Amino acid sequence: CEDCGGEEGLIRCLSCSGEHAWCPSCAVKAHQHNPFHKLQLWNGKFYQSTNLCDHGYIMHLGHGGHPCPNLSGLSNLVIVHSTGVYSHRVSWCQCPGAEMDRHLHLLKVRLFPASITRPQSAFTFDVLDNFLMDALEYKASAMSFYQKLHCFSNNAFPHKIPVSNFRCQSLGTWIA
Repeated sequence: CEDCGGEEGLIRCLSCSGEHAWCPSCAVKAHQHNPFHKLQLWNGKFYQSTNLCDHGYIMHLGHGGHPCPNLSGLSNLVIVHSTGVYSHRVSWCQCPGAEMDRHLHLLKVRLFPASITRPQSAFTFDVLDNFLMDALEYKASAMSFYQKLHCFSNNAFPHKIPVSNFRCQSLGTWIA
């Protein structure tokens, strides 16, 4: 690993500039504020796609991305970004006086919740901007845009995408 030197650097990032090789814990640390980077894991024969969630990444909402001092449970959140669809574990801020509505937590970190009550999926503002441009300039439907995101996420194995049964109707509904 280029950061700790203790373990073998089996993870590389296709989104970071330069050539890097990290162990799982250092890859998570290096991507704490870049949760939508494309990672690959060397399996001994070839590089295969992996994600931060598989290596212990937790998205902390509140406290500038650091863990909340008040212990909170984790929940899964599917996030649609312009580089694909991601599933992350999320830790919500539980401090007294903190925003209790989870959709407001998401909005503060520029994630648009698909639901106001108990959101389980969200869209980055980046993907919403991209959808708007595709819809206005190329007359792309929400379904066409979502299919494009499927290709970005995992074109070879679409069944491994966290929301393969997710209907793009919610994207079109929120944008329309």
